[in-house]
Amino acid sequence: MSRFFPLCILFVSAFVAPASAAVKTIEVVSEVETPVETRGVVLGEACKFGVVPRIVITKPPINGALLVQTEVVRIPDSDPTCSGKVSRAAVIYYKSVVGYRGSDSFSYEEVPNSGEVFEIDIDIK
Repeated sequence: MSRFFPLCILFVSAFVAPASAAVKTIEVVSEVETPVETRGVVLGEACKFGVVPRIVITKPPINGALLVQTEVVRIPDSDPTCSGKVSRAAVIYYKSVVGYRGSDSFSYEEVPNSGEVFEIDIDIK
């Protein structure tokens, strides 16, 4: 086991709800591809970056589509140790079907951190 494992902290962007939140609700504009979730990992006080989690969609949206890709993101001010630095993260984008307004939802989990399923409700305007 790596000696750095106990120092692992989860990097959470402004888009990510606390782990205790059962469901996160996001508002988006119809037909506009919108980032709805960002997940990345930073290891310890040296701000060295870990493996970007693989996102597995466990329940896809009915009224739209998802795109998951790895991007470089800026670490938010809420992380005082690594604030302002950049990291790679998995970003989930949502886009509704043409003309749809209303609600949608999807669920996902992170691999290798399997076990916790994250639910996202989407309010499409």
